[in-house]
Amino acid sequence: MLTATPLFSKALVDSHQALTRVALLKPGSSSGFTAAGTFTVTAGSMDIDCTRNVWRSMNVTLAAETTALKAALHAIDGTCRLKVERGLRFYDGTEEWIQIGLMQVQDSDVNQHDAVATVTAQDLGSLVEGYDLITPYAPIATDGTKLTTIAAIQDLVNAAIVWDGTPAWAIDPALDATVTPSDGTVFTGSRWGAIQMLATSIGAVCHAGVDGTWHLRSAKTSTGRPLPINPGAGGTLVNYSLSRSRAEQYNGVPLRWDGPTIGGLVFQVDNDPASPTFWNGPFGKHSRAEETNDVIETEAQAIEAATALLDQYKGRASKLSFTSVHNPLLEPLDKVSLRVATGIQTHIIDSISYPLAGGTMSCQTRQVQTVAGAGYNDPKILYSDQKFHFDGSKV
Repeated sequence: MLTATPLFSKALVDSHQALTRVALLKPGSSSGFTAAGTFTVTAGSMDIDCTRNVWRSMNVTLAAETTALKAALHAIDGTCRLKVERGLRFYDGTEEWIQIGLMQVQDSDVNQHDAVATVTAQDLGSLVEGYDLITPYAPIATDGTKLTTIAAIQDLVNAAIVWDGTPAWAIDPALDATVTPSDGTVFTGSRWGAIQMLATSIGAVCHAGVDGTWHLRSAKTSTGRPLPINPGAGGTLVNYSLSRSRAEQYNGVPLRWDGPTIGGLVFQVDNDPASPTFWNGPFGKHSRAEETNDVIETEAQAIEAATALLDQYKGRASKLSFTSVHNPLLEPLDKVSLRVATGIQTHIIDSISYPLAGGTMSCQTRQVQTVAGAGYNDPKILYSDQKFHFDGSKV
């Protein structure tokens, strides 16, 4: 979840005016980017999906309100970036802005008469996606020493981000920074494929962040308190629908590993009785096809990797699609809770789509837990008395 002041979080459930602005960043003569004007948004949307290598994609129409900005529209091409911010104007006229994306321009179509440009853009993961491995890659430093798995992931990403200097990294302290890939590891073909195999081997997810910082985070389901998504007074929920399907739903993950001296097979299952995909529950036993990861060296590492993989599949027996007042602080992999007729359901957000020129956002989630009872038909539950900050704490 992105951070903001308590005032910003509280205003999301009160009366407020939502704002969007997009700053054009042009490449400098030898490195870096410089601001070249800020545009208003007349139409467009942003989609964020943690099941993809490139999390953020955007299609937006930018309007130029001055002569200088009209000229700047023609400078938008594939070398440029867009800094996207979402803001709130409070009752006293002050504003607070949150950056929700740093995007590499993919396509631009300028309408000179109307002084607008329609632009498609993706986050900086697109730079990695566009640069496949030209020669075989081995996780070895220039001095001949073996790189750790985390250092190898950073090395593969950094090589594709050339105009920024070395990108900043946010590394989850829960990840084991001492793990190294198996001896003899060599990758060819997709750069993202190599990154994802390395990340999977330590139970991690790698993605570009909203400000260009790269994130390497644990793929395990968050253990923190879920954010309540409530209807009624003090809430943000507009509507929701629940869908259920067994397709692409697994509660067991077999993972084969093959180290330099020993290998094996580990098998992790959903052992949470409160989960809708509990291995010994009514969902039944449904294991994913066996996956092999040659980067893993030890059984303990294989168990960690299989557990993280399982967290990405279990709980898909029920998917929640909800529309809500636009909350730019929400991110994929955040945990939310919703009170339905049968009880309280906890979901993990997989994808978010929201309009940039006004309207409600929508989210796709997967259910990971149900607490029976105390549903919205329970007369003891009064939504008008339930107000929360967006960190999950009570107001």
